Amino acid sequence: MNEADLIHFKNWFSAFCGGYHYDDINDQRNIELKEKHTKNVCANMVEIADAHCTGQNDRLLAEAAALFHDTGRFPQYAKYKTFRDAISVNHGLLGAETLLKEQVLANLPTNEQALIIQVVKYHNAYKIPARQSAETVRFLKMVRDADKLDIWDVFIELFALPPEERASAATLGFPDTDGYSDGLVKCIYDKRMGNLNDVRTLNDYKILLLTWIFDINYTKSFGLIIERDYIGRISAYLPHNAEIDEIKVRLTAYISENAIGKA
Repeated sequence: MNEADLIHFKNWFSAFCGGYHYDDINDQRNIELKEKHTKNVCANMVEIADAHCTGQNDRLLAEAAALFHDTGRFPQYAKYKTFRDAISVNHGLLGAETLLKEQVLANLPTNEQALIIQVVKYHNAYKIPARQSAETVRFLKMVRDADKLDIWDVFIELFALPPEERASAATLGFPDTDGYSDGLVKCIYDKRMGNLNDVRTLNDYKILLLTWIFDINYTKSFGLIIERDYIGRISAYLPHNAEIDEIKVRLTAYISENAIGKA
């Protein structure tokens, strides 16, 4: 892969997004959210790849995978008017299918095509599926890190807005109530990622976002988490009590331990 390929891909993606323009303000806000998200995930990926890739070809492949990771979000929203996979379609799989259908990657070597397709297909899996090649797993981990870093930013910005100004599909329809689930708090005590199926309220979703810390893979990613203070900024939108203070302490300790010496 070379720089000209990446430029071509960026031009294709820009035109692809332009095909999903809506006159309805709310619909267009949801689409613009995903287009902006993709741009930011690519920027995160550049930082991660610069720190952890040894060659220019790998850096370009990593950025291309980041560019295409949410391709499926656009046809998903067009058909279902939601970003919630459980009640619509798996957007990773749809994105891979879209890239294949449109033959976007046709000029790349077959091994590079296959790599990007696999990364797009599985970037949103709860866990990376078994029997993936070591190379696929490496790029999947980078994309998953870059994706999470911006999703945290997206929701921090969202939580700061009045409800009527939020991109409606982003909160996945969860009610904004005062409580939260003990089970998701327990995930932080157990140092494991929570599951979207256990989320019942917007506060639950905020805690779920915090549990994603346990699925971060690279030193650079942990460094960016510290630099951008995601723990403090997300938890600021949770109830202020001793339990939330304790999970902040545990998460901060985990991040500090992993900011040095990861792959």
